[in-house]
Amino acid sequence: LGTYCSHEYEGLFYLDVRDKASLEKVFNFFRPETVVMAGGITDVDLCTLKPKLAMDVNIKGTMNLVKKTKEYGARLVYVSTDYVFDGENGPYKEDDKPNPINIYGRTKLEAENIIKSKLKDCLIVRTAQLYGVAERSSAQNSNFTLKIIHNMKSGKNVYAADDLYSTPTYAGSLSEIIIKLIEKKAKGVYHGAGAEFLNRYDYVNKIADIFGLDKRLIQKVKLKNLKLNAKRPKKGGLKIDKVVKGKIAKPYDCKTGLAFLKKDMSYA
Repeated sequence: LGTYCSHEYEGLFYLDVRDKASLEKVFNFFRPETVVMAGGITDVDLCTLKPKLAMDVNIKGTMNLVKKTKEYGARLVYVSTDYVFDGENGPYKEDDKPNPINIYGRTKLEAENIIKSKLKDCLIVRTAQLYGVAERSSAQNSNFTLKIIHNMKSGKNVYAADDLYSTPTYAGSLSEIIIKLIEKKAKGVYHGAGAEFLNRYDYVNKIADIFGLDKRLIQKVKLKNLKLNAKRPKKGGLKIDKVVKGKIAKPYDCKTGLAFLKKDMSYA
């Protein structure tokens, strides 16, 4: 059963994790064995501008969901982020010490801690710089990759920091990793991310290569020049040795993931 909150989509059920009545309606109707919490306020700058909204959804909403999964005897899979780390020494392993530097990261870490303290049978899967097709045609408010593609196709300059590093992750690959972990009844913390650790400037050039876009539009900048509302972990990203060594799934490099994205967009 798929759900939506802000953007209605055919075939999905309405669910607002802040609303206990909304949760009860969905749980009572579907009675899930496993719940994957992939929703939340993920806009890093919006979390900084509206911290109460971020806390209401990412923390209180998670607590509501924890209580409901316990009540129905379901397993909870929580999708978290590399932004629980400070970005001083990435990419990070599962047992590295979190130290978030923005509101978004703090709310996600607090949600992780709530889940660990309240549930014995839980799975936390952290990911990083997620990209995939949007449920609506506009690139506005969607992921970084789609914004870059949209702007470059429109002939606009794009600005990419060469000192901001991560492990870009294709959504289809993350889905595969989560499904495999559920099937194996895995517990604890796992990292599900892309196989390459690179900066935004190099990543945008890879996007241009796959989508045949004009690289002259790509402007190399420093992170500080972007004047973003929220601080970013400069060297974020996640190590995926646990998933690879456990033969859970084979993570994708950028070329593979972006090629899948291009194919997905042709059907969207």
